[in-house]
Amino acid sequence: NTWCIPMWHHYHYMLELHSLGFRDVAQCEEALRQSGGEVKGALSLLQRPLLEPFHQRIWANQPEPPIDPKHPDKQRMCRRLLALYDLPSWGRCELVLSLLQDPGITYTLEDVVQAVKESHDKDFIRRLLNNECPCCLSIFPRSKMQSLTSCQCSVCHECFGQHFTVAVRDKHIRDMVCPVCSEPDINDQEQLDSYFSTLDIQLRDCLEHDVYDLFHKKLTEHALMKDPKFLWCCHCTSGFINDGDHLKVTCPSCRKSFCAQCKKPWEPQHQDLSCEQFQQWKRENDPEYQRQGLAGYLRDNGITCPHCRFQYALTKGGCMHFTCSQCRYQFCSGCNNPYHKTACKTPQCNYTGLHAHHPRDCLFYLRDWEPARLQALLQKSGVEFNTDPSNETQTANCGVMEQKDEGGLQIDSPCGLETRPGQAGLCEKHYREYLVSLINAHSLDPAPLYDAQEVTRACERYQVDTQRGDEDDNKLMEVPLGEKVPRNK
Repeated sequence: NTWCIPMWHHYHYMLELHSLGFRDVAQCEEALRQSGGEVKGALSLLQRPLLEPFHQRIWANQPEPPIDPKHPDKQRMCRRLLALYDLPSWGRCELVLSLLQDPGITYTLEDVVQAVKESHDKDFIRRLLNNECPCCLSIFPRSKMQSLTSCQCSVCHECFGQHFTVAVRDKHIRDMVCPVCSEPDINDQEQLDSYFSTLDIQLRDCLEHDVYDLFHKKLTEHALMKDPKFLWCCHCTSGFINDGDHLKVTCPSCRKSFCAQCKKPWEPQHQDLSCEQFQQWKRENDPEYQRQGLAGYLRDNGITCPHCRFQYALTKGGCMHFTCSQCRYQFCSGCNNPYHKTACKTPQCNYTGLHAHHPRDCLFYLRDWEPARLQALLQKSGVEFNTDPSNETQTANCGVMEQKDEGGLQIDSPCGLETRPGQAGLCEKHYREYLVSLINAHSLDPAPLYDAQEVTRACERYQVDTQRGDEDDNKLMEVPLGEKVPRNK
């Protein structure tokens, strides 16, 4: 036997190997024997089997074994966390292992590591890891939630991508708002432009390439509508830039022509006539126009979007809150003032719900007047109005077209209400609209017909000083009529 060392040396070497974690006496003695009594050599022989799994992973390209938070060797797991995830301290590694042992957890190791890097407070970390998506109601860590700049809402990445993919492919660009609260206010152009610039960056990484390209195409069309030379075709609803100065323009999409000013389909009789003269010619010479009576009048003096100038052959007698199908601008069809979903920028306005600021000559207020009272206002100023229809236009039900909200969709359909004698072949609602259109066309002020209660309410609405008694109605008339109210004659 060539291996022979003093007994006290042997005992000392065994204690040293034992302190390094090798407790099997037979293995330690065999390692010392093979190394000729050298502790360093024995240690190398003892460590070789422990390193074998590591060698197999390195040379055989096997995956790294997962970190087990319940592994009995806690220090080993912490060392691996420090090496793999660059955590700031040993205590944060122990915190990761502790959180991964919470009952019923749904988050991954990577989720926990990301949250622990942000804070050492266990309760705060749990809040970071447990966020409910308001769209799919699943739980996600905050790092996997997406927020918009226009609100405080957060949705998961999948719902965020799906919502905007559908919005880009199937809807208008103004529908690309928060899926939870529908912010920002699409009527606030400055806020909307700022929102789109940030949204562009967010969508770049979550949309398919073709969908992202379509988003940019719609952004370009949205910008083109701001050009004063932009026109909507009245035949096919396509839009284009018109650089010419002639009344007659031809749509590049459908190749049909219309008037650039009145937006009516082009007819040869319009060639040497102004729009007003051509309309008068239609009233006097076109049998179809004459057959339609006041329904045709209301159609021709329909709704024009104040934002994109798209024209609708619809009446204003339906819901006054009108949504343009082309640009999604929301406005009052009686005065063209915008509707606000929340607080607006109007001075001293404290209203936070859906509202618009209507002038006193807006149909929004005058539609509540009885037809006889509206007629009295017209008679006072010598304005003629119709009461009897022509024989061709007398029907049992009103056929005037209007926009209706059916199941959340904006549908154009006939009014259908019963017509009444003395109201020119219209239902009472549309007959009132006809009378108000004459009042607006002649810029008549309804204030002289107000009773005392109406004067008080109007003064409060327009913030008129009511301390001077009998002069309140005079001061009220100093408040101008609606600047944007349509006044077609």
